Amino acid sequence: MVHNYYKISGGEDKVVEEEVNLLKNNKVDVIKYFITNEKIQVNGAINKLKLGINTIFSKKQYNLLKEVLLKERPDVVHFHNTFPLFSPSVYYACHSVGIPVVQTLHNYRLGCAGAMLLRDGQVCEKCIQGSLINGIKHGCYRDSRIQTVPLSTMLYTHRLLNTWNKRVSKYIALTSFSKKKFKEIGLDEKKIAVKPNFIKSQHTSNDTKENQVLFVGRISKEKGLHLLLEAWEGLSPQFETKLNIIGDGPLKEELASKYEKYKNINFLGKLDSNEVLGHMAKSKYIVVPSVWYEGFPMTIIEAYSVNTPVISSNIGSLKEVVKEEVTGFHFENNNVADLKYVLEKALKYKAYEDLQENIKVHFDNNYTSDINFKILMNIYKEVIGSGKSEK
Repeated sequence: MVHNYYKISGGEDKVVEEEVNLLKNNKVDVIKYFITNEKIQVNGAINKLKLGINTIFSKKQYNLLKEVLLKERPDVVHFHNTFPLFSPSVYYACHSVGIPVVQTLHNYRLGCAGAMLLRDGQVCEKCIQGSLINGIKHGCYRDSRIQTVPLSTMLYTHRLLNTWNKRVSKYIALTSFSKKKFKEIGLDEKKIAVKPNFIKSQHTSNDTKENQVLFVGRISKEKGLHLLLEAWEGLSPQFETKLNIIGDGPLKEELASKYEKYKNINFLGKLDSNEVLGHMAKSKYIVVPSVWYEGFPMTIIEAYSVNTPVISSNIGSLKEVVKEEVTGFHFENNNVADLKYVLEKALKYKAYEDLQENIKVHFDNNYTSDINFKILMNIYKEVIGSGKSEK
């Protein structure tokens, strides 16, 4: 299992840890090969140049991984995040010793320098439908044209080499929607399997919901908390419902200051997993107001695991994972007025217990660790039986 951890831990890192534990609990031998972005040195022109070159093809990581593979001889190598330190060179390392590659697609990095198909708070697919130069033109990676150049060069180079189709045996998309997008990016549809995220069920017979709604996630523009707060501000006083916000991020101080006068809005900061689940279990709804094509937010599965319905924007995978009036409600993406309307509709919804019952059935049929293990092992067995990757 190979993964490049981000400086700020997120849902992707959590998925990796859950998957490693899932495999180990089912008696599968797992060798972890993890690195972190903490090692990145960006001071000085030379270090920036080295990082840019290594993003395209890291000879160092090629040699290091090949050494591990020759020593351990695994049946399959499963990649999660390879950006920026591993680079696509690690696929070539696996191919050189005949070991099949599985790659989970957590975001849209293979077709977008910014990884989210988002620009200026709006969905953007210009680099899918047109040239990758669009990413450089708009500085889609960290709002910097200079920093976007090596990333777009990496994408262009490996499109030309057909690395994504020749050196990866199987991809894992988290939803059918994302599978469709990756096909548009240029991946071979036959190589894309769909496997959702998962979590151990937390269902209990005495779930007690309180008069509160919850947001959990990174407090940044793409997560849409600013939209939720604006909608919440306009809610009718009759509801007397609390909005609890768990998480941290670049917009936290600004939003907390702006809404500090509201007694029914509470910024709780970053909490550990057990505390988060505790708040989820007590909340009437979880709200996911993201404005980008989310992969498959762990917050939704966590909410389902404690019988809590979800209110989400009607965009991308969210529209697929949250079932309208079955496991929750949708509102029109980026529309504050519609979000306010849906919040009020949800808070006075008469068949709330039916939502909870639907969630329990939906979770047990789709998102348990047992089901996920079977899907994952079938993917591994398929690629192990295929021998060497295509030349």
